[in-house]
Amino acid sequence: MRKNLLLLLGLLSFLVVSCEFDDEDPVYYRYTLGVVKGNTASEFMIQTDSMHLLKPVAYPNNYTIKDGTRVFIQYVVEKEIKDEQIAYDYEVKIAAIDNILTKDIKIADDVLRDTIGNDPVSISYLSTANDFLTVEFSFFGDSKTHYFDLVYDDKNQKKEGFITLDFHHDVNGDYQTRNYGGIISFPISHLQVDGQEIVKILFTSKKMDGTPFEKELEYKYSSEEDDVIEE
Repeated sequence: MRKNLLLLLGLLSFLVVSCEFDDEDPVYYRYTLGVVKGNTASEFMIQTDSMHLLKPVAYPNNYTIKDGTRVFIQYVVEKEIKDEQIAYDYEVKIAAIDNILTKDIKIADDVLRDTIGNDPVSISYLSTANDFLTVEFSFFGDSKTHYFDLVYDDKNQKKEGFITLDFHHDVNGDYQTRNYGGIISFPISHLQVDGQEIVKILFTSKKMDGTPFEKELEYKYSSEEDDVIEE
């Protein structure tokens, strides 16, 4: 978990909005992925991937609140709420907040099978939480836009009892001179099956050496993930 935390901390250097606190005491920052709840300052809360509900009492004033936005935050806990009549778990000050790119899973057809890229990519971190499958990855490029997609192909299901999802990278003809990183969250609530509490996922991609990468994941409906990046 600590390795994954360090990888995600690198994203903070690219955060689009941040603020500084005036407190003179040392500040203990925490980090988490989450989902925005509400559309106004009075409604604004964040449900973390560990299923805690945070109420921001301070946050960057240029941040646009939009319900359902996937975010990565750096924050300080101001107060733990122990009153069961209050809906949220913690009051927090948010030092930095970044919206995370979300993309729908693509369904393969003959056209997509013939055109989608299959270039190598290094997978750094995977999680299923908050009804998202989140992928952190790195790749080599130079100046062109690269494309990343998660694909369900009913003709390429590799293991019984699992839903195979293939992560595809298209270098778009770019030179491979520098190392870059990215993170994308894919909504997966539509994979839920009536009468079941867990969906098993086989995540696949192509490693940098050209060999297959495979990782088995469990999507537990609206429950906390096993490897949360929060503290």
